[in-house]
Amino acid sequence: MRTPRFEPTPAWEHALSQPDCSCHLLLVALSGERIVGWCRLFPTSEEEAELGIGLLASARGQGLGAQMLVQAIAWAQERGLSRLVLTTRSDNHQAMKLFSEYGFRPTGWGEDEWIEMALELPSSKQGAGCEPSLCYLFHSTFSR
Repeated sequence: MRTPRFEPTPAWEHALSQPDCSCHLLLVALSGERIVGWCRLFPTSEEEAELGIGLLASARGQGLGAQMLVQAIAWAQERGLSRLVLTTRSDNHQAMKLFSEYGFRPTGWGEDEWIEMALELPSSKQGAGCEPSLCYLFHSTFSR
């Protein structure tokens, strides 16, 4: 899938083509049968994963992002990850508020008003038991 705003990365291609892999998470939010959002965790190391989340404008402000974020955090904790990182625009106040409510804190600034945020997770002896380069496709539905 290629659009003007999305160029698939190897992590995305792997996540979408390897549904039995146990290392990545991909959630899908539905309104009826229509996909209105997504959330993904891609590992950046054995202890850390990068979070990405997006909702159509019409689906925002209804709790779908929070539902997916809660599930993504739980998934990461179950696999013994110690940190989640994300990048969002500094003018995306609604997203920054949501991430802050769940414990994400600013860790740096990127180019063009992008802000980096991270969530430190409680330490766990349980590990992911997988290679960071592998992928897990988890389909879950969130409805409004």
